[in-house]
Amino acid sequence: MSEIASRMADARQAEEEGEYRRAAHLYNQLGKDIQAEHGRFDLRALDAFEGVARSIRKGSA
Repeated sequence: MSEIASRMADARQAEEEGEYRRAAHLYNQLGKDIQAEHGRFDLRALDAFEGVARSIRKGSA
């Protein structure tokens, strides 16, 4: 499993466990790291930032 996939799985697990703030932080950091390494428009960064938004939405419900 790649580092990106592993980190995405960690963020997803935090989200599934109801740790929305932690999940949002993990997704956000991953998105920033992907952009720094692979460019601003890498689709994996978009996936990570969508995870941020989803976690925030779930946490505010």
